[in-house]
Amino acid sequence: GGIRNPSAWICKTAANLRERQRERTGAPPPQQQQDQQQNSGSTQQEEEGLGIVDHYKDLEVEEDADQSTIKKCYRKLVLKWHPDKHPEDRDQAEERIRAINNAYEVLGNDTKRAAYDAQRSAIKRQR
Repeated sequence: GGIRNPSAWICKTAANLRERQRERTGAPPPQQQQDQQQNSGSTQQEEEGLGIVDHYKDLEVEEDADQSTIKKCYRKLVLKWHPDKHPEDRDQAEERIRAINNAYEVLGNDTKRAAYDAQRSAIKRQR
């Protein structure tokens, strides 16, 4: 028995608790909140109508950045956006960290990065 992925379980449980709290207080769901306040800190936004997330923007690197630059920027941003350093806006920091981790997972792996770049260029060609 036991929990197979404790980290995922904790994140899901925290999300459920926040949702219940919102229901009790009558606060709008997070999507509506983001629409109401232009959230410039969140870069988990899609590229200009391309329909995919811009991982290069999330990691604040150029498209031709090498692996050491990507790793350096990833480490810098993880330290900068750690939720413990943003207790006043923990949800935004957690969202930002998720975007940074997802971006590094793709860009830090040469195979995934090549597939991501191919997908981006194919979508751009369609337009």
